[in-house]
Amino acid sequence: MPIPVLIEAGEGCRVRDIDGNTYIDTMFGYGALILGHRHPSIEAALHAQLGLGWQFGIHDAMQEDLARLIVEALPAAERVMLCNSGTESTMYAIRAARAYTGKQRIAVFDGAYHGAHDTALIRYDPASPRTAPASLPFGDGIPTSIVGDVLILPFAREAAFDLIRAHRDELAVVLVEPSQSSNPRVDDEQTAFLQQVQAVCRESGVLFLLDEVITGFRLGYSGGQGRLGLEPDLTTLGKIIGGGVPVGAVAGRGEIMDVFLGLGRPGRPGIFSGGSFSGNSLTLAAGIAQLSELREHGDVIYPHIEDQTRRLADAFNSNARRLDVPAQMLRAGSSFRVIFQAGEIRSARDVHPTTHPAEVDLYVHLLDRGVLIPGNRRGVLSAAHTSDDVDIMIAAMTESLETCVSDGVL
Repeated sequence: MPIPVLIEAGEGCRVRDIDGNTYIDTMFGYGALILGHRHPSIEAALHAQLGLGWQFGIHDAMQEDLARLIVEALPAAERVMLCNSGTESTMYAIRAARAYTGKQRIAVFDGAYHGAHDTALIRYDPASPRTAPASLPFGDGIPTSIVGDVLILPFAREAAFDLIRAHRDELAVVLVEPSQSSNPRVDDEQTAFLQQVQAVCRESGVLFLLDEVITGFRLGYSGGQGRLGLEPDLTTLGKIIGGGVPVGAVAGRGEIMDVFLGLGRPGRPGIFSGGSFSGNSLTLAAGIAQLSELREHGDVIYPHIEDQTRRLADAFNSNARRLDVPAQMLRAGSSFRVIFQAGEIRSARDVHPTTHPAEVDLYVHLLDRGVLIPGNRRGVLSAAHTSDDVDIMIAAMTESLETCVSDGVL
């Protein structure tokens, strides 16, 4: 954030900081609160559970209720394992893929984000060729021994298919997001690319994992896989399925999920998974309440939030062109990201690595006008945003862009 903002309370689409300033929010727990802050159904579910207890460790019957909602919603999910975060979900899914296939290496795409565990924090070397990205650890503290276990694939390039085929005997799984958080878009070109990635994985005997921690139940009730016509072997989930309480999940084909129980592989012990708070009662109550609302009212909620996000992006991009400002808002469903550069962006490697001076300027002006954009410049809208709220956001963004121009930073 350009200046410290400490949040004290939230209601609907707004939050209030400790100094009493109110903002229209676009963060919502990094996208977890798709219905908005303090949605009555979720709040009631949490209060009801607090009257019964909130942490037992022993299995809770609501675990099956949440799992069934997930299985019924996602085309490729047969079984579900619950954990505590999106980071845990990809960690466990990678472990399951390695156990099931007996192979060690994994592949991810340049520009992807799959959590904060060591294996997920291997990124592409920006100095390496686009068609053959090299691997680098993301920050200090990542063991160098892990780097060789992660193959980086070029996103939106056919060279990715050749790399998967060439390393098929080593690769346990390919991880990909239906829409990269670094480059949010959902279009025919990207859909065709992801469908081809799936097809190449199938023919190569490599598991296909769709990371839906961000897109699950946001790109639609059936997630990115339902929207794009994908049938992954494994799916990772988080955020929305917990109603704003910490959560993660791995879902997938039954025969693969059996490795969590040591089934189907004689002589093999299965994989370890555990966590004191996995499947805790507060998460289950909030998650069931949120998914139930989306199941019952998704035919109204999803068109509304996508239409409002489209209005916001169209207005921002129109004003950027009018002001001859090198900035654009990318959008995937109800998620968006502002990037300060002109020209087509097809993958994260098309994004300039340096921060434009206007970045801080714009977000300070937006805060002054009562609009909060997360520090990572990636926001979402919620069902609580009305058309009037979005009109206020459009006006604030227009004025802020114009002020950036007059400040001389654009």
